Amino acid sequence: MNRPTEWQQKKNSAFTLIELLVVIAILAILAALLLPALAAAKRKALAAQCLANLKQLHLTTALYNSDNGDHLPFAWYDNPEPAENNFHALLAPYAFNIFWDFNGSSDFELGIYGCPVRLQEPDGENQEFDISYGMNAFNSVAFPSPVTRRENAVASPTATFLAADVSYSYNHPPVTSLSDSQLGYKHGRRANSVFFDGHAVSTSLTETNGVILNF
Repeated sequence: MNRPTEWQQKKNSAFTLIELLVVIAILAILAALLLPALAAAKRKALAAQCLANLKQLHLTTALYNSDNGDHLPFAWYDNPEPAENNFHALLAPYAFNIFWDFNGSSDFELGIYGCPVRLQEPDGENQEFDISYGMNAFNSVAFPSPVTRRENAVASPTATFLAADVSYSYNHPPVTSLSDSQLGYKHGRRANSVFFDGHAVSTSLTETNGVILNF
């Protein structure tokens, strides 16, 4: 009995075209099943990073208050200089652990100031800065005055809003409304926010009824 030649052995052990197509089809099905799960996991990771940023903003606010007679940082006041007119500039020395010459351009995207979802959004029309987070405008005694209330004026820290994602179209540091015209419901139609007691949550627009803004 003749043994098969080397070429015949290779031929018999190779994949047929149909077998290759079946393998490719299976891989395509698996990829289609896995991609949505991977995308969802990525969205959750970005949302978690954003919540961590907001918790750090609460911590830096507490450090600022301690150094300023319990007075809160202002969200924004009517001054054209971004290095002076918003809470990002006030908190920068605490956020970066060094004195930071905040200039207001790309600095809005540094460290805890940049929501990872916001940083993926394109620059808007006439937007010089990409701002991720806004702060409660009612920290000011009479917004937009730079004179602010003391933290001990917050009667209900667990329910009183401190800071949150701002919407792409608003792109401004003060928050005067929890509507989607100002807050950025960009994490699966939910906005991340932090309260005066330091807890950070993700809420939908319909879940803001119990939130205190003007205290």
